[in-house]
Amino acid sequence: MSRPGVGALLAGSLALGLGCAVEPDGMEDLAAETGLGSPAGVVPDEARESTGGPRVAAGVASEVWAVRNAWTDTDTAEARLAGVAWGASSGLTWEAKYERWVASFRRVPRSDGSGTTVELPTPYGGRVARAPTLECAEVAMFLRATFASWYHLPFYLQGWDSTSRQVFYAGHFGFVTRTGQTLARFPAFKTRYADHEARWRPGMPWPSDASLRRMHLGTDDAVPYLPAVGGSPAGAGAWFDELLLNKRTGYFLRLLLLYFGSVNLADGNNMYHVRPEAISAGDVLLERWQRQGIGHTIPVVRVSQPMPGRFAVDVVSGSMPRRQPVWDDPSSSRHYFTLDATGGEGNAWDGVPYARLGGGLRRWRTAVFSDGQWSNVVLPADREAYLEDTNLTAIAARPARFGEVLVQLSASERRRVALERVATARAHLRAHPASCSARTSREDAMAELYEVEALEGRDRAAVDAQHRLLEDYVFAELDYPRSRTCCWNTTTAAMGELILDFARVEQERARARGQCVAPTAFRASGMGDGYDVWRAHAMTVGRAAEWRAWSEDEPCSGRASTNDPTTDRGGAAWCSLPRR
Repeated sequence: MSRPGVGALLAGSLALGLGCAVEPDGMEDLAAETGLGSPAGVVPDEARESTGGPRVAAGVASEVWAVRNAWTDTDTAEARLAGVAWGASSGLTWEAKYERWVASFRRVPRSDGSGTTVELPTPYGGRVARAPTLECAEVAMFLRATFASWYHLPFYLQGWDSTSRQVFYAGHFGFVTRTGQTLARFPAFKTRYADHEARWRPGMPWPSDASLRRMHLGTDDAVPYLPAVGGSPAGAGAWFDELLLNKRTGYFLRLLLLYFGSVNLADGNNMYHVRPEAISAGDVLLERWQRQGIGHTIPVVRVSQPMPGRFAVDVVSGSMPRRQPVWDDPSSSRHYFTLDATGGEGNAWDGVPYARLGGGLRRWRTAVFSDGQWSNVVLPADREAYLEDTNLTAIAARPARFGEVLVQLSASERRRVALERVATARAHLRAHPASCSARTSREDAMAELYEVEALEGRDRAAVDAQHRLLEDYVFAELDYPRSRTCCWNTTTAAMGELILDFARVEQERARARGQCVAPTAFRASGMGDGYDVWRAHAMTVGRAAEWRAWSEDEPCSGRASTNDPTTDRGGAAWCSLPRR
Protein backbone atom coordinates (compact mmCIF):
# COMPACT_ATOMS: atom_id res chain seq x y z
CA MET A 1 0.00 0.00 0.00
CA SER A 2 1.04 3.58 -0.25
CA ARG A 3 0.43 6.27 2.26
CA PRO A 4 2.94 8.69 0.68
CA GLY A 5 4.21 12.27 0.42
CA VAL A 6 6.60 14.13 -1.84
CA GLY A 7 9.63 16.36 -1.77
CA ALA A 8 11.10 19.26 -3.66
CA LEU A 9 11.26 19.37 -7.40
CA LEU A 10 14.84 19.91 -8.45
CA ALA A 11 13.53 21.88 -11.38
CA GLY A 12 12.15 24.59 -9.16
CA SER A 13 8.84 23.29 -7.83
CA LEU A 14 7.77 20.99 -5.05
CA ALA A 15 5.91 17.85 -5.93
CA LEU A 16 2.31 17.37 -5.02
CA GLY A 17 -0.01 14.52 -5.80
CA LEU A 18 -3.16 13.42 -4.04
CA GLY A 19 -3.31 9.85 -5.30
CA CYS A 20 -0.65 8.63 -2.99
CA ALA A 21 0.85 11.79 -1.58
CA VAL A 22 0.64 15.44 -0.82
CA GLU A 23 3.26 17.80 0.52
CA PRO A 24 1.40 20.95 1.54
CA ASP A 25 4.55 23.02 1.92
CA GLY A 26 5.35 22.48 -1.78
CA MET A 27 2.01 23.79 -2.93
CA GLU A 28 3.13 27.42 -2.87
CA ASP A 29 5.93 26.83 -5.36
CA LEU A 30 3.79 24.67 -7.63
CA ALA A 31 0.98 27.22 -7.48
CA ALA A 32 3.43 29.98 -8.42
CA GLU A 33 4.30 28.00 -11.54
CA THR A 34 0.81 27.02 -12.70
CA GLY A 35 -1.62 29.24 -10.82
CA LEU A 36 -3.46 26.23 -9.38
CA GLY A 37 -3.15 26.25 -5.60
CA SER A 38 -4.39 22.80 -4.65
CA PRO A 39 -4.43 19.25 -6.00
CA ALA A 40 -7.30 18.15 -8.17
CA GLY A 41 -10.21 17.18 -5.96
CA VAL A 42 -13.36 15.22 -6.70
CA VAL A 43 -16.11 17.32 -8.24
CA PRO A 44 -18.73 17.92 -5.52
CA ASP A 45 -22.20 16.59 -6.20
CA GLU A 46 -23.72 20.05 -6.41
CA ALA A 47 -21.29 21.02 -9.18
CA ARG A 48 -21.74 17.95 -11.35
CA GLU A 49 -23.40 18.38 -14.69
CA SER A 50 -24.63 15.79 -17.15
CA THR A 51 -23.09 17.66 -20.06
CA GLY A 52 -19.82 15.76 -20.18
CA GLY A 53 -16.38 17.27 -20.55
CA PRO A 54 -14.91 20.41 -22.07
CA ARG A 55 -15.67 22.11 -25.34
CA VAL A 56 -12.21 22.60 -26.80
CA ALA A 57 -11.16 22.86 -30.44
CA ALA A 58 -8.41 20.80 -32.02
CA GLY A 59 -5.07 22.52 -32.47
CA VAL A 60 -5.36 25.06 -29.65
CA ALA A 61 -2.15 26.36 -28.10
CA SER A 62 -2.69 24.24 -24.97
CA GLU A 63 -2.80 21.00 -26.98
CA VAL A 64 -0.32 18.29 -25.97
CA TRP A 65 -0.91 15.89 -28.85
CA ALA A 66 -3.30 15.91 -31.76
CA VAL A 67 -6.09 13.33 -31.80
CA ARG A 68 -6.20 11.35 -35.03
CA ASN A 69 -7.82 8.12 -33.84
CA ALA A 70 -10.85 7.01 -31.86
CA TRP A 71 -10.55 4.21 -29.28
CA THR A 72 -13.17 2.20 -31.21
CA ASP A 73 -11.37 2.34 -34.59
CA THR A 74 -10.54 -1.04 -36.13
CA ASP A 75 -10.27 -0.48 -39.87
CA THR A 76 -8.76 2.95 -40.46
CA ALA A 77 -5.33 3.27 -42.05
CA GLU A 78 -3.62 3.70 -38.68
CA ALA A 79 -5.69 1.01 -36.99
CA ARG A 80 -4.56 -1.53 -39.60
CA LEU A 81 -0.87 -0.95 -38.85
CA ALA A 82 1.14 -3.31 -36.66
CA GLY A 83 1.93 -1.99 -33.18
CA VAL A 84 3.86 -2.73 -30.01
CA ALA A 85 1.83 -5.83 -29.16
CA TRP A 86 -0.33 -6.64 -32.20
CA GLY A 87 0.12 -7.45 -35.86
CA ALA A 88 -1.07 -5.64 -38.96
CA SER A 89 -4.80 -5.77 -39.76
CA SER A 90 -5.50 -7.13 -36.28
CA GLY A 91 -9.14 -6.05 -36.27
CA LEU A 92 -8.70 -4.92 -32.67
CA THR A 93 -10.04 -1.69 -31.22
CA TRP A 94 -7.51 0.62 -29.61
CA GLU A 95 -9.01 -0.32 -26.24
CA ALA A 96 -8.16 -3.95 -26.98
CA LYS A 97 -4.70 -2.87 -28.14
CA TYR A 98 -4.15 -1.02 -24.87
CA GLU A 99 -4.97 -4.25 -23.04
CA ARG A 100 -2.55 -6.15 -25.32
CA TRP A 101 0.22 -3.61 -24.67
CA VAL A 102 -0.13 -3.80 -20.89
CA ALA A 103 -0.28 -7.61 -21.03
CA SER A 104 2.94 -7.64 -23.07
CA PHE A 105 5.08 -6.06 -20.33
CA ARG A 106 8.14 -8.12 -19.51
CA ARG A 107 8.99 -9.01 -15.93
CA VAL A 108 12.56 -7.91 -15.12
CA PRO A 109 14.63 -7.44 -11.95
CA ARG A 110 14.17 -4.17 -10.07
CA SER A 111 17.13 -1.81 -9.95
CA ASP A 112 17.70 -2.32 -6.22
CA GLY A 113 17.86 -6.09 -6.63
CA SER A 114 14.69 -6.80 -4.65
CA GLY A 115 11.84 -8.38 -6.57
CA THR A 116 10.80 -7.65 -10.13
CA THR A 117 9.28 -4.80 -12.10
CA VAL A 118 8.12 -4.15 -15.67
CA GLU A 119 9.85 -3.40 -18.94
CA LEU A 120 7.69 -1.57 -21.47
CA PRO A 121 7.82 -1.98 -25.25
CA THR A 122 7.59 1.32 -27.16
CA PRO A 123 6.62 2.11 -30.78
CA TYR A 124 10.08 3.47 -31.54
CA GLY A 125 12.37 1.08 -33.38
CA GLY A 126 12.47 -1.66 -30.77
CA ARG A 127 13.23 0.72 -27.88
CA VAL A 128 12.15 -0.65 -24.51
CA ALA A 129 12.00 1.10 -21.17
CA ARG A 130 12.37 -0.25 -17.67
CA ALA A 131 9.87 1.25 -15.27
CA PRO A 132 10.71 4.58 -13.60
CA THR A 133 10.31 5.45 -9.91
CA LEU A 134 6.71 6.43 -9.18
CA GLU A 135 3.91 6.64 -6.67
CA CYS A 136 1.10 4.14 -7.01
CA ALA A 137 -1.50 6.29 -8.80
CA GLU A 138 1.23 7.75 -11.01
CA VAL A 139 1.87 4.31 -12.51
CA ALA A 140 -1.73 3.91 -13.68
CA MET A 141 -2.03 7.43 -15.08
CA PHE A 142 1.26 7.46 -16.94
CA LEU A 143 0.43 4.13 -18.64
CA ARG A 144 -2.89 5.32 -20.01
CA ALA A 145 -1.74 8.80 -20.99
CA THR A 146 1.48 7.57 -22.61
CA PHE A 147 -0.30 5.01 -24.78
CA ALA A 148 -2.87 7.63 -25.81
CA SER A 149 -0.08 10.04 -26.73
CA TRP A 150 1.86 7.50 -28.80
CA TYR A 151 -1.18 6.57 -30.88
CA HIS A 152 -2.87 9.97 -30.94
CA LEU A 153 -5.92 8.86 -29.01
CA PRO A 154 -8.06 11.12 -26.80
CA PHE A 155 -7.47 11.08 -23.07
CA TYR A 156 -8.49 13.29 -20.18
CA LEU A 157 -9.19 13.33 -16.47
CA GLN A 158 -11.68 15.55 -14.69
CA GLY A 159 -10.81 17.33 -11.46
CA TRP A 160 -11.99 20.13 -9.20
CA ASP A 161 -10.23 23.37 -8.32
CA SER A 162 -11.36 24.13 -4.79
CA THR A 163 -10.05 27.72 -4.94
CA SER A 164 -11.92 28.92 -8.02
CA ARG A 165 -14.75 26.42 -7.41
CA GLN A 166 -14.76 25.07 -10.92
CA VAL A 167 -14.34 21.82 -12.82
CA PHE A 168 -11.19 21.50 -14.92
CA TYR A 169 -9.77 18.90 -17.25
CA ALA A 170 -6.27 17.58 -17.97
CA GLY A 171 -5.73 15.67 -21.17
CA HIS A 172 -4.53 15.68 -24.74
CA PHE A 173 -5.83 19.27 -24.99
CA GLY A 174 -3.77 20.39 -21.97
CA PHE A 175 -5.21 21.80 -18.74
CA VAL A 176 -8.47 23.55 -19.58
CA THR A 177 -11.75 24.78 -18.13
CA ARG A 178 -15.20 23.57 -19.17
CA THR A 179 -15.26 26.13 -22.00
CA GLY A 180 -11.87 25.03 -23.32
CA GLN A 181 -9.85 27.96 -22.03
CA THR A 182 -6.36 27.26 -20.69
CA LEU A 183 -6.55 26.87 -16.92
CA ALA A 184 -4.73 29.55 -14.91
CA ARG A 185 -1.04 29.67 -15.95
CA PHE A 186 -0.69 26.11 -17.25
CA PRO A 187 1.55 25.89 -20.32
CA ALA A 188 0.61 26.33 -23.92
CA PHE A 189 2.16 22.94 -24.61
CA LYS A 190 1.85 23.07 -28.41
CA THR A 191 3.63 26.37 -28.85
CA ARG A 192 6.08 26.09 -25.97
CA TYR A 193 7.55 22.59 -26.32
CA ALA A 194 8.84 20.44 -29.17
CA ASP A 195 7.39 17.33 -30.83
CA HIS A 196 9.91 15.23 -32.81
CA GLU A 197 7.54 12.46 -33.93
CA ALA A 198 7.27 13.58 -37.54
CA ARG A 199 11.04 13.94 -38.01
CA TRP A 200 12.57 10.98 -36.18
CA ARG A 201 13.19 7.61 -37.85
CA PRO A 202 14.75 4.41 -36.45
CA GLY A 203 18.54 4.66 -36.57
CA MET A 204 18.56 8.41 -36.05
CA PRO A 205 19.95 9.91 -32.80
CA TRP A 206 17.30 10.19 -30.10
CA PRO A 207 16.27 13.84 -29.61
CA SER A 208 16.61 15.21 -26.10
CA ASP A 209 15.11 18.15 -24.24
CA ALA A 210 17.58 19.48 -21.68
CA SER A 211 14.94 21.28 -19.59
CA LEU A 212 12.63 18.27 -19.42
CA ARG A 213 15.57 16.05 -18.57
CA ARG A 214 16.35 18.09 -15.45
CA MET A 215 12.81 17.87 -14.07
CA HIS A 216 11.68 15.73 -11.17
CA LEU A 217 8.44 14.73 -9.49
CA GLY A 218 10.16 14.82 -6.12
CA THR A 219 13.42 14.15 -4.34
CA ASP A 220 12.46 10.46 -4.25
CA ASP A 221 12.05 9.81 -8.00
CA ALA A 222 15.67 8.91 -8.86
CA VAL A 223 16.03 6.51 -11.79
CA PRO A 224 19.35 4.81 -11.00
CA TYR A 225 19.91 3.17 -14.38
CA LEU A 226 19.88 6.52 -16.25
CA PRO A 227 22.94 8.80 -16.39
CA ALA A 228 23.11 11.64 -13.89
CA VAL A 229 21.90 15.05 -15.07
CA GLY A 230 24.07 18.02 -14.13
CA GLY A 231 25.69 16.07 -11.33
CA SER A 232 22.35 15.04 -9.78
CA PRO A 233 20.53 11.70 -10.11
CA ALA A 234 18.25 11.42 -13.11
CA GLY A 235 14.56 11.46 -12.28
CA ALA A 236 11.16 11.33 -13.93
CA GLY A 237 11.95 14.13 -16.39
CA ALA A 238 14.97 12.25 -17.74
CA TRP A 239 12.88 9.09 -18.02
CA PHE A 240 10.14 10.93 -19.94
CA ASP A 241 12.82 12.35 -22.22
CA GLU A 242 14.04 8.83 -22.98
CA LEU A 243 10.52 7.49 -23.53
CA LEU A 244 8.86 10.19 -25.63
CA LEU A 245 9.55 11.84 -28.97
CA ASN A 246 6.78 14.29 -28.23
CA LYS A 247 8.41 16.23 -25.40
CA ARG A 248 5.13 18.08 -24.80
CA THR A 249 3.79 14.83 -23.38
CA GLY A 250 6.68 14.66 -20.92
CA TYR A 251 5.95 18.15 -19.60
CA PHE A 252 2.26 17.29 -19.45
CA LEU A 253 2.84 14.02 -17.58
CA ARG A 254 4.86 15.81 -14.92
CA LEU A 255 1.96 18.13 -14.12
CA LEU A 256 -0.71 15.47 -14.50
CA LEU A 257 1.03 13.18 -12.00
CA LEU A 258 1.62 16.01 -9.54
CA TYR A 259 -1.97 17.23 -9.51
CA PHE A 260 -4.01 14.05 -9.94
CA GLY A 261 -4.09 10.86 -7.90
CA SER A 262 -6.15 7.93 -6.64
CA VAL A 263 -8.93 10.18 -5.35
CA ASN A 264 -9.52 11.20 -8.98
CA LEU A 265 -9.33 7.63 -10.26
CA ALA A 266 -12.04 6.75 -7.72
CA ASP A 267 -14.23 9.40 -9.39
CA GLY A 268 -16.85 7.77 -11.60
CA ASN A 269 -16.31 10.47 -14.22
CA ASN A 270 -12.81 9.11 -14.89
CA MET A 271 -13.01 5.37 -14.20
CA TYR A 272 -15.91 3.00 -13.63
CA HIS A 273 -16.49 -0.09 -11.51
CA VAL A 274 -16.04 -3.48 -13.19
CA ARG A 275 -17.51 -6.89 -12.34
CA PRO A 276 -14.91 -9.40 -11.06
CA GLU A 277 -15.45 -11.87 -13.93
CA ALA A 278 -14.66 -9.13 -16.48
CA ILE A 279 -11.18 -8.34 -15.15
CA SER A 280 -8.54 -7.69 -17.81
CA ALA A 281 -5.07 -6.25 -18.22
CA GLY A 282 -5.20 -2.45 -18.08
CA ASP A 283 -7.82 -2.42 -15.31
CA VAL A 284 -6.90 -0.81 -12.00
CA LEU A 285 -7.63 -1.99 -8.46
CA LEU A 286 -8.14 0.88 -6.01
CA GLU A 287 -7.88 0.66 -2.27
CA ARG A 288 -9.75 3.52 -0.62
CA TRP A 289 -10.16 3.98 3.12
CA GLN A 290 -11.31 7.61 2.94
CA ARG A 291 -13.29 9.84 0.58
CA GLN A 292 -10.64 12.52 0.22
CA GLY A 293 -6.89 12.09 0.38
CA ILE A 294 -4.59 9.23 -0.37
CA GLY A 295 -5.26 5.62 -1.28
CA HIS A 296 -3.51 2.75 -3.03
CA THR A 297 -3.59 2.12 -6.79
CA ILE A 298 -2.73 -1.28 -8.28
CA PRO A 299 -2.71 -1.69 -12.08
CA VAL A 300 -3.54 -5.13 -13.48
CA VAL A 301 -0.93 -6.25 -16.02
CA ARG A 302 -1.82 -9.86 -16.77
CA VAL A 303 -4.92 -12.07 -16.50
CA SER A 304 -5.16 -15.75 -17.34
CA GLN A 305 -7.74 -18.49 -16.81
CA PRO A 306 -5.94 -21.68 -15.76
CA MET A 307 -9.38 -23.32 -15.60
CA PRO A 308 -12.89 -22.20 -16.59
CA GLY A 309 -14.18 -19.51 -14.27
CA ARG A 310 -10.94 -19.21 -12.29
CA PHE A 311 -8.52 -16.33 -12.81
CA ALA A 312 -4.84 -15.75 -12.12
CA VAL A 313 -3.93 -12.06 -11.95
CA ASP A 314 -0.56 -10.28 -12.00
CA VAL A 315 -0.34 -6.67 -10.79
CA VAL A 316 2.27 -3.94 -10.38
CA SER A 317 2.29 -1.07 -7.92
CA GLY A 318 4.30 1.96 -6.97
CA SER A 319 4.36 3.40 -3.47
CA MET A 320 5.35 6.41 -1.46
CA PRO A 321 8.05 7.29 -0.98
CA ARG A 322 8.24 6.56 -4.66
CA ARG A 323 9.63 3.26 -5.84
CA GLN A 324 10.21 1.37 -9.04
CA PRO A 325 6.90 -0.52 -9.38
CA VAL A 326 6.83 -3.98 -7.82
CA TRP A 327 5.41 -6.91 -9.79
CA ASP A 328 3.16 -9.23 -7.77
CA ASP A 329 2.32 -12.61 -9.31
CA PRO A 330 -1.03 -14.35 -8.72
CA SER A 331 0.27 -15.91 -5.51
CA SER A 332 1.03 -12.55 -3.92
CA SER A 333 -1.61 -10.36 -5.59
CA ARG A 334 -4.66 -12.32 -4.49
CA HIS A 335 -4.91 -10.69 -1.07
CA TYR A 336 -5.33 -7.19 -2.58
CA PHE A 337 -8.56 -8.18 -4.30
CA THR A 338 -10.12 -9.63 -1.16
CA LEU A 339 -9.54 -6.63 1.12
CA ASP A 340 -12.59 -4.79 2.45
CA ALA A 341 -10.86 -1.52 1.59
CA THR A 342 -11.05 -2.41 -2.11
CA GLY A 343 -14.72 -1.48 -2.04
CA GLY A 344 -15.92 -4.35 0.13
CA GLU A 345 -18.21 -4.90 3.07
CA GLY A 346 -18.00 -2.81 6.22
CA ASN A 347 -17.13 0.77 6.99
CA ALA A 348 -13.99 2.88 6.86
CA TRP A 349 -12.59 4.49 10.01
CA ASP A 350 -15.01 7.41 9.74
CA GLY A 351 -18.11 5.23 9.40
CA VAL A 352 -18.56 5.62 5.63
CA PRO A 353 -19.15 2.29 3.85
CA TYR A 354 -16.12 1.16 1.83
CA ALA A 355 -18.42 0.64 -1.15
CA ARG A 356 -19.07 4.40 -1.29
CA LEU A 357 -15.39 5.39 -1.42
CA GLY A 358 -14.67 4.38 -5.01
CA GLY A 359 -12.40 1.45 -4.22
CA GLY A 360 -12.34 -1.85 -6.05
CA LEU A 361 -11.74 -2.93 -9.65
CA ARG A 362 -12.08 -0.04 -12.09
CA ARG A 363 -11.58 0.59 -15.82
CA TRP A 364 -10.79 3.74 -17.74
CA ARG A 365 -13.70 5.58 -19.28
CA THR A 366 -13.21 6.15 -22.99
CA ALA A 367 -12.88 9.72 -24.26
CA VAL A 368 -15.16 10.46 -27.24
CA PHE A 369 -15.97 13.64 -29.18
CA SER A 370 -19.49 14.58 -30.20
CA ASP A 371 -21.14 17.86 -31.17
CA GLY A 372 -18.08 19.91 -30.27
CA GLN A 373 -17.64 18.42 -26.80
CA TRP A 374 -15.52 15.74 -25.16
CA SER A 375 -17.04 13.13 -22.89
CA ASN A 376 -15.72 10.15 -20.94
CA VAL A 377 -18.08 7.23 -21.55
CA VAL A 378 -18.57 3.52 -20.98
CA LEU A 379 -18.46 1.87 -24.39
CA PRO A 380 -21.38 -0.35 -25.43
CA ALA A 381 -19.00 -3.32 -25.58
CA ASP A 382 -18.30 -2.87 -21.84
CA ARG A 383 -21.88 -2.50 -20.60
CA GLU A 384 -21.98 -6.09 -19.31
CA ALA A 385 -18.82 -5.47 -17.27
CA TYR A 386 -20.00 -2.11 -15.91
CA LEU A 387 -21.28 -1.52 -12.39
CA GLU A 388 -22.93 1.80 -11.58
CA ASP A 389 -21.52 3.79 -8.66
CA THR A 390 -24.91 3.52 -6.96
CA ASN A 391 -24.98 -0.30 -7.05
CA LEU A 392 -23.43 -0.57 -3.61
CA THR A 393 -24.56 -4.14 -3.04
CA ALA A 394 -22.75 -5.45 -6.12
CA ILE A 395 -19.70 -3.27 -5.43
CA ALA A 396 -19.41 -4.47 -1.85
CA ALA A 397 -19.76 -8.11 -2.91
CA ARG A 398 -16.69 -8.06 -5.15
CA PRO A 399 -13.92 -8.86 -2.62
CA ALA A 400 -15.79 -11.98 -1.53
CA ARG A 401 -16.42 -12.90 -5.15
CA PHE A 402 -12.74 -12.47 -5.95
CA GLY A 403 -12.04 -14.86 -3.11
CA GLU A 404 -14.06 -17.41 -5.08
CA VAL A 405 -12.82 -16.79 -8.64
CA LEU A 406 -9.12 -16.11 -8.08
CA VAL A 407 -6.89 -19.17 -8.01
CA GLN A 408 -6.44 -20.72 -4.59
CA LEU A 409 -2.99 -21.35 -3.14
CA SER A 410 -1.69 -24.39 -1.33
CA ALA A 411 -0.79 -24.02 2.35
CA SER A 412 2.92 -24.06 1.54
CA GLU A 413 2.46 -21.42 -1.15
CA ARG A 414 0.40 -19.24 1.19
CA ARG A 415 3.16 -19.53 3.81
CA ARG A 416 5.85 -18.58 1.28
CA VAL A 417 3.91 -15.57 0.03
CA ALA A 418 3.12 -14.36 3.55
CA LEU A 419 6.76 -14.53 4.61
CA GLU A 420 7.86 -12.74 1.45
CA ARG A 421 5.38 -9.95 2.15
CA VAL A 422 6.65 -9.65 5.72
CA ALA A 423 10.24 -9.39 4.45
CA THR A 424 9.28 -6.78 1.85
CA ALA A 425 7.47 -4.67 4.47
CA ARG A 426 10.44 -4.87 6.83
CA ALA A 427 12.84 -3.75 4.12
CA HIS A 428 10.60 -0.79 3.29
CA LEU A 429 10.39 0.19 6.96
CA ARG A 430 14.15 0.14 7.40
CA ALA A 431 14.37 2.66 4.57
CA HIS A 432 11.21 4.61 5.50
CA PRO A 433 10.58 4.02 9.21
CA ALA A 434 7.45 6.17 9.47
CA SER A 435 5.62 4.19 6.78
CA CYS A 436 2.31 3.12 8.27
CA SER A 437 1.27 1.33 5.09
CA ALA A 438 4.29 -0.97 5.39
CA ARG A 439 3.42 -1.67 9.03
CA THR A 440 -0.11 -2.57 7.99
CA SER A 441 1.14 -4.68 5.10
CA ARG A 442 3.36 -6.63 7.48
CA GLU A 443 0.48 -7.27 9.89
CA ASP A 444 -1.81 -8.31 7.01
CA ALA A 445 0.83 -10.84 6.02
CA MET A 446 1.27 -12.04 9.60
CA ALA A 447 -2.50 -12.53 9.86
CA GLU A 448 -2.31 -14.73 6.78
CA LEU A 449 0.59 -16.64 8.31
CA TYR A 450 -1.36 -17.20 11.55
CA GLU A 451 -4.23 -18.64 9.53
CA VAL A 452 -2.00 -21.00 7.54
CA GLU A 453 -0.10 -22.23 10.57
CA ALA A 454 -3.33 -22.79 12.50
CA LEU A 455 -4.19 -25.47 9.94
CA GLU A 456 -1.24 -27.41 11.33
CA GLY A 457 -2.14 -26.79 14.95
CA ARG A 458 0.35 -24.00 15.70
CA ASP A 459 -0.95 -21.12 17.79
CA ARG A 460 -0.09 -17.44 17.33
CA ALA A 461 2.48 -17.39 20.12
CA ALA A 462 4.44 -20.19 18.45
CA VAL A 463 4.30 -18.37 15.12
CA ASP A 464 5.47 -15.14 16.77
CA ALA A 465 8.27 -16.97 18.54
CA GLN A 466 9.56 -18.28 15.23
CA HIS A 467 8.95 -15.32 12.96
CA ARG A 468 8.64 -12.06 14.92
CA LEU A 469 11.70 -9.83 15.04
CA LEU A 470 12.55 -6.93 17.32
CA GLU A 471 11.90 -4.49 14.49
CA ASP A 472 8.28 -5.67 14.22
CA TYR A 473 7.68 -4.31 17.72
CA VAL A 474 9.66 -1.15 17.10
CA PHE A 475 7.64 -0.46 13.97
CA ALA A 476 4.32 -1.41 15.52
CA GLU A 477 1.18 -0.88 13.48
CA LEU A 478 -0.42 2.50 14.18
CA ASP A 479 -3.97 3.77 13.90
CA TYR A 480 -3.48 5.65 10.63
CA PRO A 481 -6.09 8.45 10.88
CA ARG A 482 -5.09 9.33 14.46
CA SER A 483 -1.29 9.12 14.15
CA ARG A 484 0.93 11.98 13.05
CA THR A 485 3.75 9.52 12.29
CA CYS A 486 1.70 8.16 9.38
CA CYS A 487 1.85 11.54 7.60
CA TRP A 488 5.66 11.73 7.78
CA ASN A 489 6.86 10.40 4.44
CA THR A 490 10.36 11.89 4.35
CA THR A 491 12.00 9.67 6.94
CA THR A 492 15.20 8.04 5.72
CA ALA A 493 17.25 4.85 5.92
CA ALA A 494 19.71 6.65 8.21
CA MET A 495 16.85 7.39 10.59
CA GLY A 496 15.80 3.75 10.38
CA GLU A 497 19.31 2.74 11.46
CA LEU A 498 19.17 5.12 14.41
CA ILE A 499 15.74 3.91 15.51
CA LEU A 500 16.79 0.25 15.43
CA ASP A 501 20.09 1.05 17.10
CA PHE A 502 18.22 2.71 19.95
CA ALA A 503 16.06 -0.44 20.26
CA ARG A 504 19.15 -2.66 20.46
CA VAL A 505 20.74 -0.47 23.11
CA GLU A 506 17.46 -0.47 25.05
CA GLN A 507 17.36 -4.28 25.02
CA GLU A 508 21.04 -4.64 25.96
CA ARG A 509 20.58 -2.38 28.98
CA ALA A 510 17.50 -4.33 30.07
CA ARG A 511 19.34 -7.64 29.79
CA ALA A 512 22.23 -6.22 31.80
CA ARG A 513 19.72 -5.50 34.57
CA GLY A 514 18.26 -8.98 34.28
CA GLN A 515 14.99 -7.59 32.94
CA CYS A 516 12.84 -7.87 29.87
CA VAL A 517 11.28 -4.65 28.61
CA ALA A 518 8.95 -4.13 25.69
CA PRO A 519 10.70 -2.26 22.85
CA THR A 520 9.78 1.39 22.54
CA ALA A 521 7.59 1.68 19.46
CA PHE A 522 8.61 4.35 16.98
CA ARG A 523 5.67 6.74 17.10
CA ALA A 524 4.84 10.20 18.31
CA SER A 525 4.76 10.21 22.10
CA GLY A 526 5.54 12.90 24.62
CA MET A 527 6.35 16.57 24.28
CA GLY A 528 7.82 18.52 21.36
CA ASP A 529 7.18 16.87 18.03
CA GLY A 530 6.93 13.51 19.80
CA TYR A 531 10.26 12.02 18.73
CA ASP A 532 12.70 13.41 21.32
CA VAL A 533 13.86 9.93 22.39
CA TRP A 534 15.30 9.10 18.99
CA ARG A 535 16.59 12.62 18.34
CA ALA A 536 18.52 12.43 21.62
CA HIS A 537 19.94 9.03 20.66
CA ALA A 538 21.12 10.44 17.33
CA MET A 539 22.96 13.18 19.24
CA THR A 540 24.47 10.64 21.64
CA VAL A 541 25.99 8.59 18.84
CA GLY A 542 27.22 11.64 16.94
CA ARG A 543 24.64 11.49 14.14
CA ALA A 544 22.40 14.42 15.06
CA ALA A 545 22.57 15.85 11.54
CA GLU A 546 20.95 12.68 10.16
CA TRP A 547 17.77 13.09 12.20
CA ARG A 548 15.01 15.02 10.46
CA ALA A 549 12.24 16.94 12.15
CA TRP A 550 8.66 15.77 11.67
CA SER A 551 6.88 17.26 8.66
CA GLU A 552 3.32 17.01 7.40
CA ASP A 553 4.04 15.37 4.05
CA GLU A 554 0.41 14.53 3.32
CA PRO A 555 -2.94 15.83 4.64
CA CYS A 556 -2.82 14.75 8.26
CA SER A 557 -5.89 14.20 10.40
CA GLY A 558 -3.57 13.08 13.21
CA ARG A 559 -1.29 16.12 13.09
CA ALA A 560 -2.14 17.14 16.67
CA SER A 561 -1.41 13.74 18.16
CA THR A 562 1.00 13.62 21.08
CA ASN A 563 0.54 9.89 21.59
CA ASP A 564 -0.02 7.91 18.39
CA PRO A 565 -2.25 4.91 19.17
CA THR A 566 -1.12 1.44 18.16
CA THR A 567 -3.53 -1.24 16.94
CA ASP A 568 -4.10 -4.60 18.60
CA ARG A 569 -2.48 -6.58 15.77
CA GLY A 570 1.11 -6.61 16.99
CA GLY A 571 1.31 -10.24 18.03
CA ALA A 572 2.17 -11.69 21.42
CA ALA A 573 3.76 -9.39 24.00
CA TRP A 574 7.52 -9.21 23.48
CA CYS A 575 8.38 -10.49 26.95
CA SER A 576 5.93 -13.40 26.71
CA LEU A 577 7.56 -14.98 23.70
CA PRO A 578 9.19 -18.34 24.53
CA ARG A 579 12.52 -17.40 22.98
CA ARG A 580 12.90 -14.17 24.95
